[in-house]
Amino acid sequence: MFGLASSERRGPRRPARFLRVLLPGVLAAVLGLGAAPVPPKGKRRPVGPYGRAVMAVAVDPTSAGTLYAGTGGGVFKSTDGGASWVALDSALAGMSVGALAIDRASPSTVWVGTGVGIFKKTPSGARRMALETGMGGLFVGALALDPSSPSILYAGTGSGVYKSADGGASWTDAGRGLTNQFVTTVLIDPSAPETLYAATNGGGVFKTTNGGADWKPSSDGLKSAIVLGLAIDPRASGTLYAQTVEGIFKTADGAKSWAPASRGLASLFTLSLAIDPASPSILYAGTASGVYKSVDGGDRWTPASAGLTNQFITALAIDPANPATLYAGTDGGLFKSTTGGLSWTELKRSNEERRASTAN
Repeated sequence: MFGLASSERRGPRRPARFLRVLLPGVLAAVLGLGAAPVPPKGKRRPVGPYGRAVMAVAVDPTSAGTLYAGTGGGVFKSTDGGASWVALDSALAGMSVGALAIDRASPSTVWVGTGVGIFKKTPSGARRMALETGMGGLFVGALALDPSSPSILYAGTGSGVYKSADGGASWTDAGRGLTNQFVTTVLIDPSAPETLYAATNGGGVFKTTNGGADWKPSSDGLKSAIVLGLAIDPRASGTLYAQTVEGIFKTADGAKSWAPASRGLASLFTLSLAIDPASPSILYAGTASGVYKSVDGGDRWTPASAGLTNQFITALAIDPANPATLYAGTDGGLFKSTTGGLSWTELKRSNEERRASTAN
């Protein structure tokens, strides 16, 4: 794997299909940016995340049951909590998707980061508009929208951070000070949107307090410089969590210093994190050996994988309107929990979908 020293690889080996698709952040570029494999002639893959690697999940905070799944074969949308799916748009068919972001000011607008740049989905038309001015067709594995000004966006790419101040019409390089340009996550402080954090593959964590004008290292205490993601406490923005290939780390001082927060994890290879927006002391971690849950702010983790037939967890998302409902993306499908992680069920095709597929 690109950038991963042998001593930093944890967790079980995955099937070959996993190595051909894109995962969030560093794994996305490492594992490939090509289109999804084409089914044999005469056969059609079912519409939805079924059996696909799911690298990003986004839940609409304003519409119950509406969510999006970004996969190695495009983006799919469900309006019934994952019971059925439609393709978000044919322009994204076969694309490897590494990031999704819903515009809170206009939730019908969805931003999609792919292996060839950023796309925007709006309700006004079926065609996507590739927003690459000033950025080019770069791999985009992270997206962040300014909560105070939806026209301001940040994109984490394989070549640094880019910023748009005009709703994506144009982009400028906003990565000054990043000593590692492979950005896996861009995170905005909700209480001070000019403050952002960037996780990188090999350079640790960086912080800016001026909207990306310049960045400074903020990795003191991290055991690994390979940071795959970040999460922030919505009520205490100085508290953040970093997911790395050497476990989870926590800071309570705005990333000035970090301390290990992995007690109870069977696998230190952590690929995803989610914080309960209603109770920020409740966290979920997606690892190479299933989902783990903490109810004490990361002090201790316990397994929360009952029902997961695939335990290589690549993405986690919480329904903000009902935090007991979670979605877990894996390298071979999407799972759902309505019990706060106590039990999971795989989202499979309905009988109606199977009959429609057979009829076609």
